[in-house]
Amino acid sequence: DDTRNIEAMLAMIRALDAAKIKTKGDLVFLFTVEEETALRGAEEYVKENKGRIDHYIALDGGYEGFTYGGIGINWYKHHFVGPGGHTRSATPPYSATLALARAIARIYELPLSSDPPTNLNVGMLGGAEVVNAKAADAWFTVDLRSTSNEVISEMERKIAAILKEEADKVSMTVKTEVISTTPASQIPGHRDSHLVRTAEAVHIAAGFERPPITITGSNNASAALLAGVSAISTGAAPCGNAHALTEWCEIEPLYKGVKKILLLQVALAEMNP
Repeated sequence: DDTRNIEAMLAMIRALDAAKIKTKGDLVFLFTVEEETALRGAEEYVKENKGRIDHYIALDGGYEGFTYGGIGINWYKHHFVGPGGHTRSATPPYSATLALARAIARIYELPLSSDPPTNLNVGMLGGAEVVNAKAADAWFTVDLRSTSNEVISEMERKIAAILKEEADKVSMTVKTEVISTTPASQIPGHRDSHLVRTAEAVHIAAGFERPPITITGSNNASAALLAGVSAISTGAAPCGNAHALTEWCEIEPLYKGVKKILLLQVALAEMNP
């Protein structure tokens, strides 16, 4: 979902070559895999080059500002498992979908902290293969996010308690699969780091008067932050309604966004005269 920034990176490479820009430090353009969740590509690069990386800039969202911290993201697939049966078979046992429905309703009633920012979503669910069968296995996914690992752990405990209670009511069992886990990545004092202060100055110089600066990044920058490497994430163009059919991006501002990121790169790597 990051196509616009791939385009921006390619444009930057061409611009640096065309202008014959030379810098004291190396600029490495990294195209990788599993951005936002498992972070496998970025993690591998950081692991292989950690001692050589001064700053890491991830291009994702955030045209007018940037993030300097990463949220924790845990994905789960929870199953309620029962005996199943035909619609006309004796009840109980019930369809496993009953426990699923009750659990989802209760999970959505859990209060979510705004400080630290915390989000939760049930994105997928499924059950029996045919209309006239009681589901023997009904499942749903949970996407749990927060800037606090402690909050994530507490939410996990609350969700686990709900699952057990609803399973016990209908004499079923719970099985949980962990799809992926990414810890929250916050470096103490990072707001006053050279990278963050430089990025703020560049945004202001580029015409973004009060750039939003937050700790809620959700991208490859987390791989660097978790390794103790100073990192931010920003974007090259304004977009909205992410992951919806109405998602949009503006084309014309991409030019300004590319210039902003080029300026930041050159400021950090320093031009050779």
